[in-house]
Parts: sequence; C-alpha cells; structure tokens
Amino acid sequence: MEYKLRSAGNRNMAVAILVLLVITIMSLGLAWRVYSDNRALMAQLVNNRQTIIIPYGADTPFSFTGERGDARYLRLMAMAWLNLRLNINNDNVAASHEMLLAGACDGAATAMKPVLAEEADRVKGNDGESVFYLSDTKVWPDKGIVDLTGKLVLSYGMHSGAAVEKHYRIRTDTRNNRLCWNAFLEVPRD
Repeated sequence: MEYKLRSAGNRNMAVAILVLLVITIMSLGLAWRVYSDNRALMAQLVNNRQTIIIPYGADTPFSFTGERGDARYLRLMAMAWLNLRLNINNDNVAASHEMLLAGACDGAATAMKPVLAEEADRVKGNDGESVFYLSDTKVWPDKGIVDLTGKLVLSYGMHSGAAVEKHYRIRTDTRNNRLCWNAFLEVPRD
C-alpha cells in the first residue's frame, strides 16, 4: 500500500513539475513578446519628429512630420488665411489684414501690403464688406500648395453685388521653423 502511495505521489509530483515547466515557458514567451513590442514602441516614440500645432479657428491640435504638414493642416491654415483676407467688413478689415500679414513669409508681406492697403481703403471708404463662400479645396502637401474655389459676394453700403466665382491659390513654405504663406494668388477663371 505504501508503495502505491509513493508511486502515485511521484507521478503527481512529475505532472505538477511538467505543468509548472509549461507555464514558465509560456510566461517567458509572453514576456519576450511584451519586451519586443515595448522596444518597438519606444523606438518609434524616441525617433518621432512630429510638430504639434493648433491652426487658427481649430479646436483640435494637429501633428505632422516633414516640412509643411499634412493635407488637413495645410487646408485649415489656407482657409484661415483666406478668411482673414476675404471675410472682412468696415470694422475688422485692419485687424484681419494685420493678422494675415503676420502669417506671411518675409518677401510676401512686403509685396502684399500695398494690395491689402488698397482693399482696406476701398472697404472703409464705401462702408463695404466681402464674404467668401468656400465650395472646394485641393491640397498638394508635397508642394505646399492649396487651391480654394468658391463665390465672393461684395457689398457696399446698401447695395450688394452678385456672387462671383473665384479661385485662389496659396503657396506655403517653412521659414524660421514656422509655416508661412509666400504667395496668395487669384487664379483666372477660364
């Protein structure tokens, strides 16, 4: 009887050791997998060179890699600059144009100042206002170009003009670690 108990005890001990050995091997494999995934994630975080920025009028920050940003960011910045240029009235024209010039690259600001001054004088002198209704945007992030099309409605005093189809192209660049526009062009309609 004692022999059977000893034999059963040895067999139970062997099974327990085998189960513990399998659990140890599985836990080592799982630990290696967690270690590998953690190493990959840490390498991605350490080597990540993203820029995080919040564009004008946006509630959500954008992150991007590269020189100019992704298409969403360029689209939002171009829409903000277009808003500052074209959605103006007698009261906000000076502040809007000042903010627009603050976002310009150095050479573009000097070229655009006379054009914006003429527009501001026209709006202030005639109690005018303009509103741009955006209909379509196209973005080329690798070139830093954003095309915006829509309808521009001008009104002076009590008179409102008909909506005019307009197409604007904004070229962006990165200078001194900031995104700026270096061309704000009206593209002629065919």
